[in-house]
Amino acid sequence: MSQVNRPRSGSLGYKPKVRADRIYPSIDTWEEIDEQKPLGFAGYKVGMTRILRIDDTEGATQGQEVATPVTILEAPPLRVYGARFYTEDLNDGKQVYTEAWTDSPAKELQEATNVPKEGNMDNLEKAKENSEKITDVKLLVHTQPQKTGVGKDKAANFELGIGGDTEENIEYAEEMIGKQIEFSDVFDEGDFSDAIAVTKGKGTEGPVKRYGIKKLGHKTQKKRRKAGNVGPWHPDTLSWRVPLPGQQGFNNRTEFNKRILGHGEEPEDVQRDGGFKNYGEVESNYILVKGSVPGATKRLVRLRTALRKDENPGTPEITHINR
Repeated sequence: MSQVNRPRSGSLGYKPKVRADRIYPSIDTWEEIDEQKPLGFAGYKVGMTRILRIDDTEGATQGQEVATPVTILEAPPLRVYGARFYTEDLNDGKQVYTEAWTDSPAKELQEATNVPKEGNMDNLEKAKENSEKITDVKLLVHTQPQKTGVGKDKAANFELGIGGDTEENIEYAEEMIGKQIEFSDVFDEGDFSDAIAVTKGKGTEGPVKRYGIKKLGHKTQKKRRKAGNVGPWHPDTLSWRVPLPGQQGFNNRTEFNKRILGHGEEPEDVQRDGGFKNYGEVESNYILVKGSVPGATKRLVRLRTALRKDENPGTPEITHINR
């Protein structure tokens, strides 16, 4: 009898399959560039539609009008409410040295986090005096959901990386606190970005749906939707590679090289009669991202300058947006 052999089910590249800590992700890795600018943006997922554009990629349809699926993100400007300064050494690694917060925090930010109304801008002087210790600077920003159709009052607050020299970034952070970051300050049309979000949650699922393993035959065991062999009796330890039931979805996931096909400040350009399903009407700036992005409707999607692809093929020419 021939030996049955088949590859394992489920990619180990998507471990761990655990619930995300919060409904929007954190980003630890940023692009290293010389230009001094914010390295990310964020928007609320509205839904998908289709556009017609002139194909500017090499191939059989180059120069012709093609249909392309896009995801619409509603993305009003981000407001900078502070800065965070880091130090790093061999023993303790990367540690927060100090933070500086604005003395006029927005109401939606106060509902999301414990920010003192009087601020603590004095810590900026502390960072300047010890600039030789500072190894990294991040902007602290928050979204403005009250300007969107998402129906939320509580803002999402997170860090944004900055390109450029660290010492100059201390001065840059001081200038940016209290100001707003526009989408055009980070991306141009045609740029590539990394879309980072928390995927749709599906609760507890079995190994057939979770890993795609094959159901056992009806004569094999009493249960069919399970792994046939989860390991030896001795040692009686389960390997983390064994497909088992557990949390499915609601994971932090990153999709690389998502191209920005367009953005605008007129919601009427993408507005759909009666609004978008499960979202409503777009009321602010919008972004068109090629293809799909992780997450459910109304979920915050963070866009980071691409780590793996930095060239811009050119400005896309959109001829029609399906509404």
